[in-house]
Amino acid sequence: MKWVYASLAALSVAIAAAVIGVVDLSGGSSSARPAVKHTPPRKVSVVIPGTNDAKEEVVDGGIVGEGTFRATGAITDSGWARAYRAMPNPNLIVFRYVTKGKKGAITYHVAIHIKRLPPVSQWTIESGTGAYKGLQGSGNESENSTYTVTCLKGSVWR
Repeated sequence: MKWVYASLAALSVAIAAAVIGVVDLSGGSSSARPAVKHTPPRKVSVVIPGTNDAKEEVVDGGIVGEGTFRATGAITDSGWARAYRAMPNPNLIVFRYVTKGKKGAITYHVAIHIKRLPPVSQWTIESGTGAYKGLQGSGNESENSTYTVTCLKGSVWR
């Protein structure tokens, strides 16, 4: 009879160890997880002329224009660009710039907080294809006085 108790005790310990192991692997300490490594941020400048030529005010996410882009710095590419504009609330204008060059496509998300003084315009990379797949980035957006040339300056990394 002692061997039954010993077997049950050993089985209980094995089950407990297995459960603790599963818990530890699925949600244990973050120090056991490998650290995600990113490349160092590198400077980039993207100039996008000619994408604000809509004949009427667009605030529903529609196309406001098509033009070109030229990226320099960490990204060196050029090609066509298309801009979309939305105004989800009275304090925010959102642009989405889709650019397609020889090496792939990048979609930039620009948020302009117009009620802040001075207004704050920031961009992030929403997605990328080709050589730009997995690329991340952010920075500041500015425009010329007639709103016909957009400039995105910031950093990109993987």
